[in-house]
Amino acid sequence: MESSFAIKAYLLFVSLVALAGLSIGKLYNVQAERGDELSQQLGKMWSRSTPLYATRGRILANDGETVLADDVKLARIVVERRMVTDPQSVGEKLGAYAGLSPEAIASRIKDEKEPASIEVAHDLSVSDAETVSSLKLNGVFIRYYYQRKYPYGANFAAHTIGYTSRKSGLSIGIESKFSKELTGVSSEATYGTDSTGRIIPETYKGGTPQNGQDIITTLDPAIQQICETVIKERIGKVGAKWGLIAVMDPNTGEILASAARPAFDPNEYARKGSKGNEANPLVHFAYEPGSVTKPLIATAALDRGWINAEQRFNCYPTLTIGKYTIYEAEHDKNPAGYGNIPIENIIIHSSNVGMAQVGEELRQHKLSDIFNTYGFYERTGIELPSEAKGIRPCAYDNLGPSGKWPEIVTACAAFGQGIAITPLQLMRAYSAIANGGWLVKPKLVKYTGATEKAAKVAGDSIPLADGESLVGENAGAPARIVDKDAVRILSETETARMRKILQKVVSSGTGRLAALDNYNAAGKTGTAQVPGRGGYAKGKYNATFIGFFPANEPKYVILAVFAEPKGAYYASSVAAPAFHDVAERIAIAKKVPPEKPNEAN
Repeated sequence: MESSFAIKAYLLFVSLVALAGLSIGKLYNVQAERGDELSQQLGKMWSRSTPLYATRGRILANDGETVLADDVKLARIVVERRMVTDPQSVGEKLGAYAGLSPEAIASRIKDEKEPASIEVAHDLSVSDAETVSSLKLNGVFIRYYYQRKYPYGANFAAHTIGYTSRKSGLSIGIESKFSKELTGVSSEATYGTDSTGRIIPETYKGGTPQNGQDIITTLDPAIQQICETVIKERIGKVGAKWGLIAVMDPNTGEILASAARPAFDPNEYARKGSKGNEANPLVHFAYEPGSVTKPLIATAALDRGWINAEQRFNCYPTLTIGKYTIYEAEHDKNPAGYGNIPIENIIIHSSNVGMAQVGEELRQHKLSDIFNTYGFYERTGIELPSEAKGIRPCAYDNLGPSGKWPEIVTACAAFGQGIAITPLQLMRAYSAIANGGWLVKPKLVKYTGATEKAAKVAGDSIPLADGESLVGENAGAPARIVDKDAVRILSETETARMRKILQKVVSSGTGRLAALDNYNAAGKTGTAQVPGRGGYAKGKYNATFIGFFPANEPKYVILAVFAEPKGAYYASSVAAPAFHDVAERIAIAKKVPPEKPNEAN
C-alpha cells in the first residue's frame, strides 16, 4: 500500500519537474526570440504620441502690425472609450462643451461599434479646454491644434490674401504663392501613460517645431478699407456682375488695395471648402478695356513721332470699314460728330472714329509694338498664382494663319476692343503715364523673411527702327521716384503732355464725375462691349475708369471696373464716381496736401 503511494508521488513529482522545465524552456524561447517584439507591443499599449504643430506665419498689412491672417490655437476633446468607468457622468460634464446631450455622449462611449478613440468636441477655446482638463476625467483627453483665422473675413482683400485649408489642402492667393515660407516644420512628442491614461513625466520626450515666416504685404489698411466700403456701395447701385477697385503706387508698383465683388469669407472656405467666387479679377480676368487704352496708344505714338500733336482727324459720327461700321458713343445725340480735331480732343471726347483712324495710320506692326511695350502680352510677375496675360486681337473669322490683322481689327484695337488685358496690366501701363515714363513691376509683398528671387519685368523699351529715337528734350530724363526694377518706355515730355490731357478729360470731358474738390485728378473712361458668340453680346458692357491724383505729382493710380452693369452702363456715370469717392477718402485718410483751393469757398 505504502509502496504504491510512493510510486504515485514520485511520478507526480517527475511530471511537475518536467512541466516546470517545459515552461522555463518556453519562457526562455519567448524571451530570447520574441522579447523585443513583445516589448514593443507592450509599449504600444501604454505609450502615446501627439503632434507638436508649427504655427503658420502671419500675413500682415504694410504697417507690419495689422494682422490679415494668423493661426489661432484651438482644442478638441477626445475620449478613449475603454478607459471611461462612468459614461453618464462624463457625458454630463462634457455636454456643455460638445453641444450634445449627456445621453448622446454616453451612448457613443458605450457603443462598441464606435472606434476606441472618439472626438466629441472641436474648435474649443484654450480657456474652455483648460477647464475640461481640470476636471481630470478618466479617458478624456485634450488635443490642441491650430486653425487659420482671417480677422476681417470677406472685407479685406479676400481674393488677394486667399485662404488655406488643412483639411482639403487647397490654398489660393498669397497663402498659396508663399505656402513654403508660411508653413513651418512640425514635430512630435512621445510619452508613456499609466493605467488611467495619465502621462508619466519621466517618459515625456518632445521636439521643437519651427514656426513659419511672416509675410508683410504692400496692402494699406486705411486705403483697403476705403476701397471695400466704396465697392460695396457702388456694386449695389449699378448691379454689376462683378466689380473691382484697386489702388497702386505708380512710383514703386506697390499694390495698396484691391477690393473685389462678389466676395467670400476665407474663414468659411478654410473650414468647409470652396463655394466659388475665388477668382481674383485683378490678375485672373482678361477683359476688353475699351477707351482707356486710347491715351496709352496716343502717348507712345506721339513719343515715337508716328503721329504729331497738331495732326487732325475727321471725326464723323460713324466710320465704315468694309462691311463694318464704327460708331461714336451716343452718336445719335451728336449727329455732326466732333469735326476735324487733334489727338488731344479725340481723347477728351473719347472719339472712337478718331482713334480708329489713328489705328489705321499706325497699322498692325506699330500698334502691336505699343501693346508689347506696355507688357500686355506678358504676365506682370506679381506675387500671385495663376496670373493671366493679355490676349492679342484674334476675334475675327478672316484673321488668316499668317497672323495679319484685318483693317477692322486694327481700327478696333486702337480704341480697346478686340484686345484683352488684365486690370493689373492696365494699372501698370497708367503708372507709366503717371510716373514720367517708367514701366514698374507690380508688387504685393514687401518682406517674406527669405531672399526674394528676381522676377523678369514683362515690358521692354519701345523697339526702335534704324535711325529712330524717342522724341522730346527730356526723353532720357530720370523719373521722380521709381521702382528699382522699372524700365523706361516713354519720355517725360510726352507723359507730361498726356497727364495734362487726362486732367482735361476729368475737368471738361467724359470723366467729369471723377473730379475732386481740392485736387487735380487725371483719368479716362472706358465703356466696352462684352464678347459673345459670333460677335459682341447685345446690351452687355464693361465700364472702366482709371486715373491718378494728385495729377501734378501722382501718388495713387486708382482703377474702378464694373462688369455688365444693369441700366446705365457708360463708364462716365458708372465707374467715374467710384474713382471720386475713393480718391476723396484717401486724401483725407493720408492727409494729402491740397493742390487747389476748395471751389466752394
